[in-house]
Amino acid sequence: MRFIHFCDIRIGNSAESGRHWEKARSLELESGLDRVMKEAADYSAGLVLISGGLFSHMPLSSELESVNRIFAAYPGIETVIIAGSTDPVRRSAPWRSFVWAKNVHFIRDDKPCSIELTRLRTVVYAASVADDGCIDPNELRSFIKEVSDNAEPIRIAMLYSEDDKSVKEALSGNGLSYTAVGSLQPGYRSISNNIICPGHFEPDAMGDNGQHGIIRGEISEQTGILESAEFVPMASAAYVPLLIKTNAKTDAAELESLVKKEILKRGENNIYRLKLTGQRNPEESFDLDRLRKEYRIGEIIDETEPEYDFRSLFAEHPQDMIGFYIAKIVNDKHDMSAVEKRAMYYGLNALLSTTEE
Repeated sequence: MRFIHFCDIRIGNSAESGRHWEKARSLELESGLDRVMKEAADYSAGLVLISGGLFSHMPLSSELESVNRIFAAYPGIETVIIAGSTDPVRRSAPWRSFVWAKNVHFIRDDKPCSIELTRLRTVVYAASVADDGCIDPNELRSFIKEVSDNAEPIRIAMLYSEDDKSVKEALSGNGLSYTAVGSLQPGYRSISNNIICPGHFEPDAMGDNGQHGIIRGEISEQTGILESAEFVPMASAAYVPLLIKTNAKTDAAELESLVKKEILKRGENNIYRLKLTGQRNPEESFDLDRLRKEYRIGEIIDETEPEYDFRSLFAEHPQDMIGFYIAKIVNDKHDMSAVEKRAMYYGLNALLSTTEE
């Protein structure tokens, strides 16, 4: 029996709120579910496991209807869903009363329950997240022990948890074929050989530079033993750090060309944290607003330093304020923070400008 496992696709995520690519990114997240289900069909998977975080918030009825149409388009694929920390079940939540397609099994309670999928010779033990937090893995273990006598050969557990150690201690060696874990932690984690958290389906914060995607696996229908489980990258975009080093000859046009070249090489769909280092002409200013408007540049850090000829300047201003500034920069620049160093250069530039006037 082949299966797909993912979590934290977070439909409706507004991590890029206020950016010019906000709407496009939102559509990418929404299309992610389509891509996963198509992948499941292409892989001939009989089961899709969503271990929390289908939405980034408590879903509206209209949002549930939208995703339900996607699941219903694949009637041959059984889909089991639990709620996670971003979309917990509540008494008044549309989750509880919504009528899903026949192939969709949503866990409405925060207490352990079991779902038998006879056609797949599979039983799934699971619990959703409620307002008061995630289920204790030991509670799920106790429930599995109580009801396991009539279980199918393939036995799968699903839970949302931040405590990998407790999950491993409670659910390892329990006769389970696979444990599908969801978590607020963004990265893929193999907690043990058959206990896996795929991490967030898409990155949603600057600095989250790892790979994101799904688990694609296979379980023996005869023995219930996990035969394979591989991580498959599927994210539509990544947060990419981009370092550009300049020199005193680099002008604004050349810098723009360098940045464009590197972004086109890495992918225009990605979101960049651009960092500029090196030297620059003191009279040159880098205006990257055009690049911000054209590409997905989430942050720009300019650590370039003006390349002054301190020796010549000091010879011209040995006993005035400019000379004082130069002596201070030369003596202290290796001990100053980036902010202090920048302030010192700004001060020197202001003094030189005043002198020229």
